[in-house]
Amino acid sequence: MKKISIEPSLIFFPQPIYIIGTKNPDGSPNFGTVTWLEVTIDNTPHIVMTIGGNKQTRINLLRENKFSANLVSQDMIWLADYLGSTTGTSGKKDKVKYDYVWNEDQNIPMLEQSRWIYECNVSKVIELNGSHLFISEIENIQIDEALENIDFSKIDLNKLDPAIYAPFNYYAIGNKIGNRGDWMKYLK
Repeated sequence: MKKISIEPSLIFFPQPIYIIGTKNPDGSPNFGTVTWLEVTIDNTPHIVMTIGGNKQTRINLLRENKFSANLVSQDMIWLADYLGSTTGTSGKKDKVKYDYVWNEDQNIPMLEQSRWIYECNVSKVIELNGSHLFISEIENIQIDEALENIDFSKIDLNKLDPAIYAPFNYYAIGNKIGNRGDWMKYLK
C-alpha cells in the first residue's frame, strides 16, 4: 500500500464525546463539550484533557481544579452539540432544557442523562500555546444503575452507546468486530 504525506493541521481524531461540568464564579453550573480527552493510568486512573480558547470551562478549571466528565451517548448528541456550539463566557447556556445534580463531596455539576461520569481533581496543568493540558485524577466514577452488572474487563460499548466525534461529524458505535486474542486465529 503506497502512502502519501498530508499537512499535520488536518488531524484524524475519532474520539468519544464528553461534556465537562464545572462551577462558575457565581456558583451556577457550566457545561462544555470536549473531545480532546483520554483516560490513562499512573498508579491511579487519570484523565488527560486539552482545552483551548476563551472557554468558560477552561477558566473554571484553572480556578476550581475539579470537574465532572460526562460521557455522551447517542440520545445526548443534541445536548453535546448545543453545549459545544455555545459559549459560557457570554452568559448562561439555557436555551435547551437538561437536568443536572451537584456532587456533594466536590461541589461539581453532573448531567443526569449521562450513563458514565468521571469525577476528577486536576493534579497538574501544562500551559501550551493558546490552550491548557489538564492532568486530572479520577476520584470516583458514577454509572447508570442499569450497568451495575457490566463486566468491566470486557465492557460492551453497545450498552454504553457512546457518541463519537470526528471533525464536524457525529457517529455511533457499530458492530463488534472481534475479541482480544483473535490474532491467533490467523497464525500460519
